[in-house]
Amino acid sequence: MKKSPRVTFSPKRITDGEWQIEANCPGTEARYVTGFTTKTEVDEWLAGDRKIGWLRSQGYAK
Repeated sequence: MKKSPRVTFSPKRITDGEWQIEANCPGTEARYVTGFTTKTEVDEWLAGDRKIGWLRSQGYAK
C-alpha cells in the first residue's frame, strides 16, 4: 500500500490580526488555510481535529 506524502504546515502572519497556514506537500503547489486572527487559533487548529479533517478533505489521510 502506497503511503501518502508528508504535508508540512507553516504558520504565517500576514498582518496584525490576520494569520494563515501554508501547507506544503512535495510535488504539489502550496495550499493555504485562511481565516485565523491570532497565533493561538493557528496553534489550536494544528493541534486539533480540524487539521485531520483538512488532510482528509484534500485526500492526504483516511
